[in-house]
Amino acid sequence: MNPGQYRLRYGAICGFSLVALLLFSNRHGLRVPVTPEAPNRGQPPAAGPLHDIAESFAPFIFHATDPTGGRQDLITNVDFDGDLIGDNNWENFDRHQLIPTVYYSVLETKTHFFITYHLFHPRDWTRFTLWLNDTHENDGENLQVVVRRLDLRVVLLFTQAHFEGHLYTDSGTRVEDGEHRLRGSFILFDDRGVPGSAGRHVGVFVQAHGHGIFGTQDPMSGVSVLRSGEYQFKNGSGLLMRPALAGESVHEPTQFRSGVVPYRLDSTVLKLWPLLNGGAGVGDGRLFDGECDYRDEWTRLWRLPRYYDADRFSGPLGSDRGISPFALDVEFEPGTLGSLFFHPSHRYLELLTIPDEWSTTYLNYPFGAAIPLPDPISQEPR
Repeated sequence: MNPGQYRLRYGAICGFSLVALLLFSNRHGLRVPVTPEAPNRGQPPAAGPLHDIAESFAPFIFHATDPTGGRQDLITNVDFDGDLIGDNNWENFDRHQLIPTVYYSVLETKTHFFITYHLFHPRDWTRFTLWLNDTHENDGENLQVVVRRLDLRVVLLFTQAHFEGHLYTDSGTRVEDGEHRLRGSFILFDDRGVPGSAGRHVGVFVQAHGHGIFGTQDPMSGVSVLRSGEYQFKNGSGLLMRPALAGESVHEPTQFRSGVVPYRLDSTVLKLWPLLNGGAGVGDGRLFDGECDYRDEWTRLWRLPRYYDADRFSGPLGSDRGISPFALDVEFEPGTLGSLFFHPSHRYLELLTIPDEWSTTYLNYPFGAAIPLPDPISQEPR
């Protein structure tokens, strides 16, 4: 065999081996997931502070799904497998049923409610990965609804799409661009799913596979909503996930291409905040990881986790990529990261032009000593 033939044969063997390795490593995306027989082993949901407010304004989630692998696009509880460990969720996804769950926390001032909702998926995935950080174990994304107490009107929507945050408002709120540009407007729905200004449930769109969140009218949205409330996913496959009605059963659906799926609410304050407050849930081999320092006049955290802990499928830039329930801001940078979760009333004043009454003093603050220092840009009610 001459050198040219040897190189050709060696290249063919290497190419075949690479293709075989890619196919083997992508077997999770090439097979159709089935519903496991093992039950969901998570703890029952808890009703935290201001649960009724979180329930009244819980979002309608238009969630695109993969036509054949849509189970991997279903939201669930972080302890679906019976533990609070992050780096075994990819494997345990195939073993336990998923109960649609949305986590929430509520901060209140004299003028507004700030309601943060967190969506968790055990997998951020694609049907075929090239191992360039296009998939990872655990996926978290956040959204926040700001409600004016005077008339219980939704005035702001924040959504998180991977490491970018977007802000939306509605006509008549008088909120305008500031340091940050508003992305557009949002749609509200009543309890029956009919769009209209009298509704309290903001609509959001969630991508399949990567699970970024956008307003339903955003250019990145993959759903079209008619005035009647009828909707259509642009990829032809998706679920409308809405807050469960009183007494309604919440369980894993039998198919993932269409239909309405109720979800339950669970308290971030009671379930997830204690893992940070003592640090027991932060670090390698625990639920959260990627910590950074955060401080404001209301709270101080030495170990604010940016991510869920993970060890699978992310590629050369690191395994931990799913965003934690506390890592909210329009940018994903230490310093301001977390400010929209822990001190949103102050952060919105930095980002936007808000002419109406806007208090920055929280009532019954749950995340630290409620002894604020003087805030020179505070706008208290007159």
